[in-house]
Order: sequence, then structure tokens, then C-alpha cells
Amino acid sequence: MRYREIPGTGIRVSELGFGAESLATGWWGDDGDDEAVRLLHAALDRGITFFDVADRDGEGRAETALGRAFAERRERVVMATRVGYAWSEADAARPGRTMPQDFRPEAIITAVRASAQRLGGHIDICELHHPTRRALADDALTTAMEALVREGTVRAFGVAIPEGARPGDGRRLIRQGRFPLLDVELGILGHDPGAELAGLAHAAGSCVIARHPHCWGLLEGKYSRETTFPPGDPRAHLSREWLAEGLARVDALGFLHDSGRPWSLGQAAILWSLSRSGVASVVTAIHGEDQLAEFTAAIGLPPLSDDDMARIEALVGSGFAPPDVPDGTAASPAPEVTAAV
Repeated sequence: MRYREIPGTGIRVSELGFGAESLATGWWGDDGDDEAVRLLHAALDRGITFFDVADRDGEGRAETALGRAFAERRERVVMATRVGYAWSEADAARPGRTMPQDFRPEAIITAVRASAQRLGGHIDICELHHPTRRALADDALTTAMEALVREGTVRAFGVAIPEGARPGDGRRLIRQGRFPLLDVELGILGHDPGAELAGLAHAAGSCVIARHPHCWGLLEGKYSRETTFPPGDPRAHLSREWLAEGLARVDALGFLHDSGRPWSLGQAAILWSLSRSGVASVVTAIHGEDQLAEFTAAIGLPPLSDDDMARIEALVGSGFAPPDVPDGTAASPAPEVTAAV
């Protein structure tokens, strides 16, 4: 495993981060808390020191699993969580629906302290979870965050930007220089602003955490057009067209794992995200020992070749448009592959 520093914080994170939402929400399967702790220990043994979660994941259950797993090893790991959603007010009968948010300073203070308690006493990186412009402009919220850092509850704050957000929002945050990191969606399949923001952050002396390199599991190589997702999985309410278009894009990337290539498609996806300047860590959900072994092994593999990178950039830049048809007219680009937050 290799490690990179969050500029200006003294916090070092493993290049591969463990997306712990997979442990306790039921979205990706639920094997119970004991199995979750065992998998977390195995991840640390393989060099993963960065564990990422949100307070709303399992209504605090994922954070509790992290705190329990590393109660005796807290100084060896970096824990990040996200706050800002009023998940206790969400309608459990309507999974996939947008949750209410609450960025009032007093609400954030309460949420942060509750998360810190579940995680073992403090939070290394606390991200505002998809905040509004109004919340970010609130001086009282800034004052509250500064107080939480002074009291030792949080080491550093960042901002998680939602998929599909206007690129200008990320650019504005980078220009302002208020946060050492942004959390962005960044995967080969989607033409999102993540890659651009990573480069801008790097130039400005900050960084990004790259989320969902496997594009909601599509690049894990285990889904087909007949796949159905169980209730509770965030992809269950998405259209069949989303799945079909996503898998068509996966097919277009088949050259990355042709015979003789040193990577699986899932490993290539991690390497691509890590190749972007400004990326401190790539965070992905890990569902079991097999994926843990596969994804951690990616860090030691050769980087993607210049030719591979050029082919990927051409696909992303065209929106994964198919090649020109024989009469010389170009086919229409495929729709964007996006998932609800």
C-alpha cells in the first residue's frame, strides 16, 4: 500500500480507501456486525488505513461498526465521515428518496459530536454532506466548525460534492481555499467534473477524495442486463435504461482487461482514478475478502499505459459515443450514466 498526505493537515491516507457504507446499510448485502469487524481488520492488515462513512449510513450503524472495530487501534487509522442530512427525519418507507438536510450550526455541532462518539472519540476528516451555497456562506457555521477543531473533536473539515453538481460550485470552493479537500464522484464511466476538480485542487494546493471509482458497482465485472437489485439497494429504483447504458460503456472499456493485461477491470478503474493529479485517495465499497484482495493488489500493479489513457479520454470526452456508422454520420452519444444520491 502507498500513502498520500492531505495538504496542510498532517493527515496521511492510504491510496485505497474503504467505503464503509457497504457494511451496515443493507445496500450491498448485510452479513452482520461481526463479519463487518472482521473485514475491517483484514483491510487494515492489508495496509488500508483510510475508512470512509457517513452518519446516515445505517442511521449511525456503520460508524458504530468502525468505532467497535478499531477501538484498540484508533491511532493507526484515519476515519472520515459526512454530516448534514437529517436522517432521523427521513421516511424509511421510501428508500432512494432525497433526505432532508439541516446545516444549522447547532444541528451540525450535535451531529458531529454524535459521530465522534460512535467513531471512538474524534473524527479525522469531517465533510459537510452536499451543503447548499447558503450553508457554506453562513459565518455562524464556519465559527462552529472552527470550534469543533479547537476542541479536538475534528482534525480537518472538507466538503462532499454531490454527483451532478454544477462544476462551478467545486471551482468556487477551490478558489476560496477554505477546505483542504473536496469529496467528488470520479469514475471512468461518467463524464463528471471530478477529474477537472482534482486538477484544479492540485494546482491550488488542496486535494480530492475520489468516490465510486467502480461507478456504483458497474465496473466490478459481475452485473448483466438481467441483474435486479434488492430492495434497500440504492440502485433498485433506477431504470433498466441506466443499467443497459452503463453496461454498454463497460463493454467499450473491454480493452482494459483483454487477455494478457495485468489488471482486472475493477483494478484498472482504481488505477485510472489514482492517475489523476490531485487525488489523495480512491474510496470504494468493499464487499468481502475476494474484493479486498483484488482492490488492494491494484496499488502494486503497473500504471495504465499512455495508449490506454488516451483511449479512455477519447471515450469519456465523446460521452462514450459509438464509432461513426458506415455512411459517415456519427451516432448519437449515449446518455450520461448517473445515479441518485
